[in-house]
Amino acid sequence: MRKAAHEGKGYLITGDDLNNFSARVILGFDDPKYVDLYPRVKPAKTKSVVVAPLEEIEVEPNVVVVITDPNHAMQIIQVLTRATKKSLEATMTCQASAIAGEAVALPFMEQRPNLTLLCGGARGIAGYSADELALGLPLEDFIKLADLLVEPTLSKALCGCLMDELPKHLKEAFSDFGFEKGTDHFYGDFRGKVFRFYLAKDEQGRMTITKVHYPMKFKNEEEAKKSAKAAIELLMKLEGTSSVLSRENWLDLILTVNFPEGLEKIALDKKEFEKTITNILTKFSEAIDKIEIVE
Repeated sequence: MRKAAHEGKGYLITGDDLNNFSARVILGFDDPKYVDLYPRVKPAKTKSVVVAPLEEIEVEPNVVVVITDPNHAMQIIQVLTRATKKSLEATMTCQASAIAGEAVALPFMEQRPNLTLLCGGARGIAGYSADELALGLPLEDFIKLADLLVEPTLSKALCGCLMDELPKHLKEAFSDFGFEKGTDHFYGDFRGKVFRFYLAKDEQGRMTITKVHYPMKFKNEEEAKKSAKAAIELLMKLEGTSSVLSRENWLDLILTVNFPEGLEKIALDKKEFEKTITNILTKFSEAIDKIEIVE
């Protein structure tokens, strides 16, 4: 797996290529002889496994494995949770054949992403470095992740400053309000809805532009499109500028609010900051409630 990730080489594996009996069982080449293993591909009908860089593979993969470091894994998981609307619950023991089991077999059999910190064999024999880990994703979840990463309209609309570019007191003000830090945004619950704040600087370096994002999910694409017109009309009544982006059965509602003197100045007075953010989210939330009941 690491060879494919780092050297760009693809190859095909059969049961005869694996000296480790546990790995053969985990990947579904053989049945266990004495003790069952978890996770493993079952029933054991695997004939071969194709391992290749995603851009080189000639068949549709069942599982996509990301080999990365903790910092990049954090960023990937942040986007993944936005894409799937589910938190990632990792299942791992970090024992024998962790790549085969925890990064491949488990995502394949249970159709859910899984994170592994690898095992001694991966680091001692396969050459994984001390700062590497693996994230295995079913193809469907990887596509959702990739769509959100490369969606040009949404990416452009939600461009925010990285956390290390923001003043400490501004980060503390959001934290006191109950919002956590993402890579380039703050996110938190308000009246049962999860909002995201993206901050952008003006030419003088002040945080004058704030984009508030709320994704709405509908039963199907037709219902989403039907509600888009109402969403546009309702958001236009709010202070600031707004936009509504459609993607399948989702609507991305974006409200842009300008603070001429900079949001960091307002954050110097935490009571004023709380009042300001509460006012924005209250009106935004009320508009969303009206969209949700549109016939």
